[in-house]
Amino acid sequence: MNTKLSAYLDEVFSNYEDLKPIRELKEELFHDLQERFSDLQKDGLDEKAAFERTIASIGEISELIGSIHASTTKLQQIVGIDFSKQNLQKSDLRAVQVHDGKFNYSNLQGSDFSHSDLTNASFKCSNLDNCNFDGSNLTHAKIQKSNLKGATFRNCQFNHTDFSSSELAGVCLDNLTFTGTIFHYTGLKETSFRNAVFQSCSFKTDVKKTIFDGAKMDKGTYAVLKGFKANLTHVTII
Repeated sequence: MNTKLSAYLDEVFSNYEDLKPIRELKEELFHDLQERFSDLQKDGLDEKAAFERTIASIGEISELIGSIHASTTKLQQIVGIDFSKQNLQKSDLRAVQVHDGKFNYSNLQGSDFSHSDLTNASFKCSNLDNCNFDGSNLTHAKIQKSNLKGATFRNCQFNHTDFSSSELAGVCLDNLTFTGTIFHYTGLKETSFRNAVFQSCSFKTDVKKTIFDGAKMDKGTYAVLKGFKANLTHVTII
């Protein structure tokens, strides 16, 4: 590997987001430049001359990178895109904006949705094992009848999110705020809500083994959970 060529491309691409098409373009350019550099050296040029000639041969690439970056960003902000019934395991969907997007009946195991805006998105009967939702906006998202084993939700927004009939057993939901969130027939065995905040949330499920230590909640949510015999010993009513 030519370190000078690698450093040159790192600098050229440094002003652009780490998006998949940008990474692919960078890798392709490096491969082409490496071949060009080797060919020039075989023709008798010394390292310095070969490097300068190689760089000059690709011309101005900033416009190309900018165009790809703009197109990719636009694609990531599509409203209502339908990914239903797709095998999308380990997909890189970081920082996408997909309002009203549909991910129904899809295999999304291990996919990365971190820092994405998934407002009104629909995940019905989907495999969401080990998905990363850290920092994502799940306002009004419908995550129903889906498996979420091993999923992470650090710093998520849960405004009127619907987890009806989904499996959240063992998932860590500590330190999060839930407003109008629905947990009807949701699997919550050993799910942790330590230090979480609940406002107007609805539970119709078994919560006897759910962890609420240090949580804060309004009187309505408290009453519902008490009716389902949750352990609320260390809960504060707000």
